[in-house]
Amino acid sequence: MKTTLLTAALLAAVLAPAAHAQAGDKAATVSPTAAAFLSQFAAEGTDSVSWAQFEAFRKQRYADTDRNHDGAVDEQEYVDEYLQRFDVRLATARAGHLRQTDTRFKALDRDKNGAISRAEYDAAGERTWAGYEKSQDATRESAAATSRDPLKIPTSHTANGMLELYDTNKDGVVDRAEFDAVRAATFSATDADGNGALSLAEYTTEFEGRLDQQRTRVRADAERQARVRFAALDTDKDKRMTFAEYQASGKRMFTRADSNGDGVVDARDPEPVAGAHSANGNR
Repeated sequence: MKTTLLTAALLAAVLAPAAHAQAGDKAATVSPTAAAFLSQFAAEGTDSVSWAQFEAFRKQRYADTDRNHDGAVDEQEYVDEYLQRFDVRLATARAGHLRQTDTRFKALDRDKNGAISRAEYDAAGERTWAGYEKSQDATRESAAATSRDPLKIPTSHTANGMLELYDTNKDGVVDRAEFDAVRAATFSATDADGNGALSLAEYTTEFEGRLDQQRTRVRADAERQARVRFAALDTDKDKRMTFAEYQASGKRMFTRADSNGDGVVDARDPEPVAGAHSANGNR
């Protein structure tokens, strides 16, 4: 917590005076990449980040990551710092999903009696199946790429999500038998008291279980990826990442967001070409 507060305080102090002189550009549409970068690194009330401001922030994050203060970041320090930030994102996403549970329950409870009957559950399944049949020509990769949910909870509203949820034989297609079987099994598992209807508590408990299983998987993947990133950034392979090695990824991140090359990320930066480095702030 102390590290997080220190970093946040430095970021605010460094970036607060930095509102860009071109105020007229504020009304311009911000590209998705610039918007993602600014959401991570711009201080509240500002709409731009210069390279000098970003470098100062990165220097402080590096110092915070070097927990034993030996002047270099080792692999475990790098992983721990990243997971500390990632855990905040996961917790926020989990809370958001749970807030939506009540809304989903009420939508399924068509007769508003406080329970989802099997008939109501099956009617929702029919609507889901009809939507899936209409989405067969959807671009699965595009659907996946637009998701900013760090938990990556699969949803039946996308072709990818349907496959993850219902393609039990992993042949790349969801057939009606698979769909019906998974739905029936899920209803049975959720109906903890076996009374043939789902209460809000049962519905929420089942979903919480899936959220927590998904969090465990996603966090393990994130840790593995962080270790791969450390190995890639530790160019001299001495198991100690210098600031220059650390900042190589920061430079790529900034350069991608600063697509017009003027040294400032703001609304004037057009969306970079496909394949440029991500501005997701992971490194």
